[in-house]
Amino acid sequence: MTRGVRIIHLALVIGLVLVAGVFYILRQQPGVSFGFGPSIGLIMAGIALASLVIALGFLAPRVPQRPADQTPDLYWTRNEIRGAAIILWAMVEGAALLSWLGYLLTGAWVPAAVGLLAIAALTLLRPARLEGS
Repeated sequence: MTRGVRIIHLALVIGLVLVAGVFYILRQQPGVSFGFGPSIGLIMAGIALASLVIALGFLAPRVPQRPADQTPDLYWTRNEIRGAAIILWAMVEGAALLSWLGYLLTGAWVPAAVGLLAIAALTLLRPARLEGS
């Protein structure tokens, strides 16, 4: 069970890095413009940042740490643990995707910065950290 959870988390992080890379490359192509002003990027970055605050401030503390006498496999077999972790990761991933979309549409640095922050947050919210290991 632990291996599966780690693979899911790694896939989420790698997917976000790939999205960021593809969107960056697309924005570097000459003549690429989607006709959106920078304000839509700022709005999307603001919503994403609010989602990150909710995820890190309210959802992350609700994931119980693994008791010292419990194995990681037994910890991750509990539905409430897996469910809380997946909701947390999905919220952070959604914030990252929204930020990167704001960057793609506008080319503004603020959504890109929030997107990088979200990727860093998801990386730090790895299964071992949620376990308390």
